[in-house]
Amino acid sequence: MKSASKPQIQRRAVLRAIAVAPLFSPLVGHSQAAGSGRIISGFAAGGGADLAARAVIDKMRETLGWSQFVVENRTGAAGKIALDAMRNAAPDGRTLLIAPLVTPVLSQLTFKNPGYDPARDMMPVGMVGHFQFSLAVPVAHPAKNMADLVKWLKANPTKANYGSPSPGSLPQFFGIMLGRVIGVPMLHVGYKGGAHMVNDLAGGQIPVGINTEGDLLELHRGGKIRILATFAPKRTPQMPDIPSMVELGYKDAVGSAWYSLWTTPGTPAAQVTALNQALNAALNTTLVKARLFSQGVEAAPGTPQELEAKRLADIAKWKPIIDASGFRAD
Repeated sequence: MKSASKPQIQRRAVLRAIAVAPLFSPLVGHSQAAGSGRIISGFAAGGGADLAARAVIDKMRETLGWSQFVVENRTGAAGKIALDAMRNAAPDGRTLLIAPLVTPVLSQLTFKNPGYDPARDMMPVGMVGHFQFSLAVPVAHPAKNMADLVKWLKANPTKANYGSPSPGSLPQFFGIMLGRVIGVPMLHVGYKGGAHMVNDLAGGQIPVGINTEGDLLELHRGGKIRILATFAPKRTPQMPDIPSMVELGYKDAVGSAWYSLWTTPGTPAAQVTALNQALNAALNTTLVKARLFSQGVEAAPGTPQELEAKRLADIAKWKPIIDASGFRAD
């Protein structure tokens, strides 16, 4: 078994120190209250990660007592440029990274050499929130529910294909997971963006599409597509009338994605605790919850240890599915 590196050992020590710290500790000392901080996003302004960061940043700045706290967009290389900027910053807790599941989980499973190791290069601060994925068909499709769709897929195996926003995206692997559960392998059709996939779905060019609830909901409400089920563990607040796969009996076709905050390796436990408390203070406000909800995200306050446990659990969940698919991003 490979031995842990020094940064990994230090990271574990910080997480242990946070775990045994008092439930409440002063957020910042006088030396930490002044100055500024930043949240780096590896994705474009106006995208999901960027909006999630902007939803929490004002309340976090207020709680931390900082004079300035900004979102900085550094796009490219599937988020690695932003991650490099965070992990190479001073370990003082003033530089954070907003990361979707792809950064600490999927990149480790789809790239032969992702260029970083979350267990070494990312110090967990806390979960921001979860968002869900759904399956939809064109409104003219004969399937009115999941039972109808499964029957149709079994009767039409040569037409059993589905679209996702891009190769290597989580919707691709949801489709593989669902095919295994229902016993009908489905052929993946990867698009260059969710908008193209949804347009083809509405136009009937593909029989099934899988994407985030937010990207499907308006077309569903407008009668252009029909959402049949969500992959969430239960019905979601955004779509209380849509059943979950679990509810329909497909208990192994379940999963979600999330946004999370991380900081520089080597950041002392006290600063990580301060950041986590500020994040949770934001996530527990009505205003921040509403901002996230409008983006299809459910606020999920918690501890750094819970975020790390979720990262490891999702790697274990998706690894056999991705390995079986044979997909590699490089």
